[in-house]
Amino acid sequence: MAVPTMDHSQPDVTSALSDKQCAMLDSVAASFAVSDDQLAKIVSRIEAAMFRGLAHSTASELHMEPSAVRPRSKPASGVSLGMAIEATGRRIRISSVRFEGGSIAHTSTQVFVAQTAEAQSDLFSFAAFCLRDFIQTHELEEETIGGRRLRLGVSIGLPVDGSEAHGASPQCRVCEATKEDSVDLRGSDIGLLLRDAMLRSYLPVRLVSVTNNVVSALAAAHFHNSAVRVAAAFNHGVNASYFEDPLLVERLAAPAASDEADDVAINTEIGQFGSALDALPLTMWDRRVDRESRCPQQRQLEKLVADQYLGEIVRNLITDFMDHRLLFTGAGEVRPISTPYSFHTAYMAPIIEDVSAELSSVDAVLGTEFGIRTSRADRQIVSSLCRIVATRAARLSGALLAALVLKAAGPSKRDVSVALGGSLFDTNPFIHSIAVSAMERLLASKRAAPASVFLQRRSDELVGAAICAARL
Repeated sequence: MAVPTMDHSQPDVTSALSDKQCAMLDSVAASFAVSDDQLAKIVSRIEAAMFRGLAHSTASELHMEPSAVRPRSKPASGVSLGMAIEATGRRIRISSVRFEGGSIAHTSTQVFVAQTAEAQSDLFSFAAFCLRDFIQTHELEEETIGGRRLRLGVSIGLPVDGSEAHGASPQCRVCEATKEDSVDLRGSDIGLLLRDAMLRSYLPVRLVSVTNNVVSALAAAHFHNSAVRVAAAFNHGVNASYFEDPLLVERLAAPAASDEADDVAINTEIGQFGSALDALPLTMWDRRVDRESRCPQQRQLEKLVADQYLGEIVRNLITDFMDHRLLFTGAGEVRPISTPYSFHTAYMAPIIEDVSAELSSVDAVLGTEFGIRTSRADRQIVSSLCRIVATRAARLSGALLAALVLKAAGPSKRDVSVALGGSLFDTNPFIHSIAVSAMERLLASKRAAPASVFLQRRSDELVGAAICAARL
């Protein structure tokens, strides 16, 4: 099939571009184009990697960690707590969720921000401090009368070994530090560290479960809509979870034939895809960003679609145009945009959405954030580069979602709903629209049932963590 044409030009300003500028822009667009055939192959490769990850005897680049969230169990009545620890260690969010008759009756949420990024030794003491403050502020002491303890479910944005992360003494080791600015907790037992901190603070709290944040999001979405079988998060990182038939998860003990076993929530760590083989269409700019990252040659898919990296890819394209004397030639001081990661992905949405004749929003971003004086041609090139990078990210995201839907649907091809979360889709309707459209076309090409997609609230992972705790 033909490579889709990249709409990287605005008719009203095309005449402002020189032949050399147009030629380089066309070359970049061709480098970033991903055909429907390529997307279909990526879907098949992701599916195969997921199957390998569920098996005992085969190696896979995907984490595929099972987590017993017990979707069929009714939450215990009373108050449960959900805590979300950000990978950076800078923010901790806590919610109390009151369950009555299996439904949510009331929720309260509070956000705590550390003055600086917490080191491992201080992070869990800070978490215990936050819990104490939350319990006192929201007058939850009465829930602990008679020696009762509040149930706590923890959600964290890092890959965790969840094999023993639920129950009386949950153990949950962090497998890797995935983000450029994450606190290094590799090998640390989150359950043990947090329990010790709570004991030192004499907190009337019982840690019941520890889950990855995308598993918590899946638990919340499924609680409200049982058709939801996939949750995907597109933030600084990219990850997804889905419900799997326990008989297909070889690392789990096989249930007895008479058992009606719960589906198993699988934390895929799908951002790792593409690291073990040349499965993704990488450009020279992608390789540059990868080479200079915290984890070279790892999490390749994440580096093509996560908002931590999209702005940096655009910035590298911008500086290459500058090096060729095709951009900002009369702008004066341009050093600020030469700083790595200075061009945030958040700038891309207003730039892409600007369809004014003079591209005034583009001018505002470049002028306000970088102090750059721009020509119409400068603004057109930057707008086009943002569209090119965003379009590829959206199409690859659609392939990722299609693979998850196909795996969650299973041989019976059941209907699947997808809960989407994260700033990439929340703030960029351009990416959301293209991603969903690509997913729909790929599912149709596989003769699969269409999947419904809805955006999930950021607070849902907190509710999901509390749901996990209330079900155990």
